[in-house]
Amino acid sequence: MLNLQWITNPLKKLLKRKSFWVILAVIIIAVLILMNMTGSKKIQYVTDKVKKGKLTQTVSETGTIESASAIDLNFKNPGTLAELDVKEGAEVKAKDVLARLDAGSLEIQVKQAQANVDIAAASLNRLLAGSSKEDIKVSQESVNNARIAYDNATNDYDNLRVKLEADLNTYQANVSASQTALDNAKNTYAKSRADARQTLLTSIRSKADAANTSLDFINYQFTNKGNVADEQSKNNTWYYYEFARDKQTSLKNLLNKSDQAMSDDDVNQAVSLSIGMFEDINTSLNSLFNTIVSTVVDSRYSQTLIDNAKALVKAEQTNASANLAALQAADQSYKTAQLAYTSAVDSASATLANNQNTLNSASANKDVQIQQVKASVDSALGAYNLAQAQLDLKKAPARTVDLNYYQAQVNQAKAAKDLALNNLKDYTIYAPTDGIITFINYKIGEQISFGGTSNSTISKPAISMLGLNDFQIKVDVPESDIVKVKVSNPVKITLDAYGSGIEFTGKVIYIDVAETVISDVVYYKVTVALDKTDLEIKSGMTANVDIQTAQKDDVLYVPNRAIKETETGQKYVEILKFGSPVKVNISVGLKGDQGTEVQSGLNEGQEIIIYSKQQ
Repeated sequence: MLNLQWITNPLKKLLKRKSFWVILAVIIIAVLILMNMTGSKKIQYVTDKVKKGKLTQTVSETGTIESASAIDLNFKNPGTLAELDVKEGAEVKAKDVLARLDAGSLEIQVKQAQANVDIAAASLNRLLAGSSKEDIKVSQESVNNARIAYDNATNDYDNLRVKLEADLNTYQANVSASQTALDNAKNTYAKSRADARQTLLTSIRSKADAANTSLDFINYQFTNKGNVADEQSKNNTWYYYEFARDKQTSLKNLLNKSDQAMSDDDVNQAVSLSIGMFEDINTSLNSLFNTIVSTVVDSRYSQTLIDNAKALVKAEQTNASANLAALQAADQSYKTAQLAYTSAVDSASATLANNQNTLNSASANKDVQIQQVKASVDSALGAYNLAQAQLDLKKAPARTVDLNYYQAQVNQAKAAKDLALNNLKDYTIYAPTDGIITFINYKIGEQISFGGTSNSTISKPAISMLGLNDFQIKVDVPESDIVKVKVSNPVKITLDAYGSGIEFTGKVIYIDVAETVISDVVYYKVTVALDKTDLEIKSGMTANVDIQTAQKDDVLYVPNRAIKETETGQKYVEILKFGSPVKVNISVGLKGDQGTEVQSGLNEGQEIIIYSKQQ
């Protein structure tokens, strides 16, 4: 047989090595990657990094250099002219106040905003100052009182538990004593009742046998009678005789049971049958006596025989009455013993039930009362802890987070004040540049309003002036960008005549309040004052204007085209993770020339996907 151990042994050793399996896995992965690269097109992602730095927003337009001409000034809002600080021909400096409208509630809003700033600043200062000694002393007294209330509640709780346990022990002892009394009552009266019952049954058995004598006597006397005149008595004699016989038969059938086997109902029935039997016997004997009395004297019955028969009936009546009286006496003795037993047991049972109910009620109410007092203890402890926490809070120095919160309130109040002041500025005309007032169209008290939708119907300006600068530029800004532009925005200017390497400066001095429609597109004319320069500038030169509308320093930003948006308006970008794009939600701020500000969701240096293409 061929020996293959020289092959299998090294193979087994190789399979046991972890390095072998690692190398094998690497080879398999490499093969799969190679197959994937040759089998389908690869997606190439173009990325850029999240940057941090200055972000500038500009509005760029093209205009033409013009010689300085009249500048028409007007308010941004309609209203009543309340203040006019210049006259025609007066020289003014840039930013001088020329006129004001009646601001009405806006001035009140400014005062209210200032008051809110003062309140927020006072709150911050109070936090920095901390609590006064008097305030801390009051809080300490509150802690002391809360501690006393807690200790009192705890003592009440302990005392109640002790009292309730003692009450339960007393109630339990009463239950045990009443149970013993019930047992004693049963033992004491049960024997008397049993003895009376046995005596009654013995009497019934003996009298049931004794009834035979009376019944046989009646039968004999009835069958040996002569002619009688009282037929009713004769019929009654036999009628009650048969009643007595029937009851005797029923009684003997009932007495076939032993005394121990007879129930209380059996005893009561035996008493009823035996007494009823002797009552029927007595009635039958009375009728028999009347029958004998009415017997006719003849050859068979002499008066002597009749008198003897009457005497015998009288004797039997006496005997039957004695038996009936004995039965009734035994029955009464039994009923008396039974009543005594029932009364004693019922009374002891009622006492036991009452004591048991008291115990049950006390047991059920114990937990409720304890829980109620425990709740008072917990409430007192909570009040104590709260008072202590309030005292500790007053003693503690102001936290950074609290300082930040109150400082934020101050900043918020200041921002509201700045907004109110800015709104108030819309009711004021400032000189946009140095110049001379050429014309004033309104007087104090007149209403200034804006009307019309075209150049032919635009309201007349409030004030016209001639700027002292040599040149200015007018550009048409579309409505999509005009909201970004403000008076005094700095402007960078290049002239085609000098090329892009030479840069001039200026500022926005006026924004036309009325629109200009060009090719069905709404524009607004913006006037830019060109700062003085030593270079030669001529009217008509083409000017490229970059109006700086906003700027933020040291912010994160990404290219504008990297930002995408969901159907719900959520902004997001995609980053590469293990070679695949992953969506990351972001919040954005200023949209500038370099990109869009990212306020949250990304970190500096992260690579984001700009676009993708297939190779």
